[in-house]
Amino acid sequence: MTSRPLALDSLCARLNPWLKERLRTDAEALAKVAVDESGLPPGRAGAVVFPKNTAEVARIAAEASALGIAVVPRGAGTGKSGAAMPQNGELVVDLSQMNRLLALMPHDQYAVVEPGLITGDFHQAVAEVGYFYPPDPGSWESCTLGGNIATNAGGPRAVKYGVTQRYVWGLQIVTMRGDVLRFGRRSIKGVAGLDLTSLLVGSEGTLGIITEATLHIVPAPEAVETAWFSFADLFAASRAGEALFAAGLVPRMMELLDQAALDTVRKVAPFRIPEPAGAALLIEMDGSPARATADLERAAEIILAAGASDSALAKNEKEREAMRRTRRLVSSALKEAYPFKMSDDIAVPRSQMVPLLEQAKAAGASTAHLVCAYGHLGDGNLHMNLLARSAEERQHAGPLRHRIVELAVSLGGTISGEHGLGLTKRELLPLEQTTSVIALQRQIKQVFDPQGLLNPGKVWPDV
Repeated sequence: MTSRPLALDSLCARLNPWLKERLRTDAEALAKVAVDESGLPPGRAGAVVFPKNTAEVARIAAEASALGIAVVPRGAGTGKSGAAMPQNGELVVDLSQMNRLLALMPHDQYAVVEPGLITGDFHQAVAEVGYFYPPDPGSWESCTLGGNIATNAGGPRAVKYGVTQRYVWGLQIVTMRGDVLRFGRRSIKGVAGLDLTSLLVGSEGTLGIITEATLHIVPAPEAVETAWFSFADLFAASRAGEALFAAGLVPRMMELLDQAALDTVRKVAPFRIPEPAGAALLIEMDGSPARATADLERAAEIILAAGASDSALAKNEKEREAMRRTRRLVSSALKEAYPFKMSDDIAVPRSQMVPLLEQAKAAGASTAHLVCAYGHLGDGNLHMNLLARSAEERQHAGPLRHRIVELAVSLGGTISGEHGLGLTKRELLPLEQTTSVIALQRQIKQVFDPQGLLNPGKVWPDV
């Protein structure tokens, strides 16, 4: 729904007396909230507001609803699907100033947070009391917990610990009517009624505006051991990963980088990447000091026997972080070298990883497009990139992208493992879900948001 300028002016007139400088309509503020990390062209915001508490969010939603103004919730703007981008002059509700850690209860294994709290800051706060919040999206230094919840974010540690949904015990949300609702619990167990908390996780801001979350925390592992393994090619690396799981080992992290990823990130990597290398695996084990060491030693035996040509063991936390950061820098390095690249976060069962890689690489070669694959080999979630230096190259890669996404679904996988659909993948949803399933989701959306004013145009394809 496109907001009418007069209605938006009326809304600003209602909000301005009590929000004042936290209501912005200037070009600089609107430009900042019109983009994310998806690479999509900038959208168009009508205004942006910065609430500081749930009561303010509720009043903003109620006032906007009364005037028929669409609202787009937003965190740090680090998403890769366009889910937090306004399109037609909507009111952007930027939650970055709601960034408090409200409660930290390690003995009860939970914390209560506001949505604007930076994920990395939460990691640090929890670590200071000897606990651990496992979800670790690649942008953890700048992304927010609310955004992580809205997209059900993953990260390298998901192979052992799972994605965000596993750690969300409860939510407080504001509906477009301005109602404040609480879902979930603060106890380890709880099965009363439907699990509306899980329904909201991954809903990409289409059902309600998250204003508070109760998150599960766990005791921190005593030790972490990290190693980097080099391979002649991508397929040898993937098969070595399969061998590790076949031996009964579950790593804390298993990240794959192909040759294109290695060649691109090498210039900025804090870790000296061995040469030559056609692919690499970054692996971590954790637990007690003895267990972490023994598991990594066993993993090294298996991986070297499976074809690794070289290995490097991190001797301390500085070296460990250099390896991790090298992996985290792949996305930005690729973006710098190929500004028009297309990136997809497809996922398949681990047993289908080699077929996926073989067929995707073959498809790229047959169409003269460079395909770069890297990401979370351990849980079958790869970032498949079609590298492009111009808008023309990007456009020509469109059919290949569709082909690779279809391939992932045909192998029992999904069109999105962790980034969500937003604007970038909503038209691809029918590849994975039937018309009836999509229609049911639209009905649920209507229950929460009868006027269709909350983050319109996202997730579901146009009908």
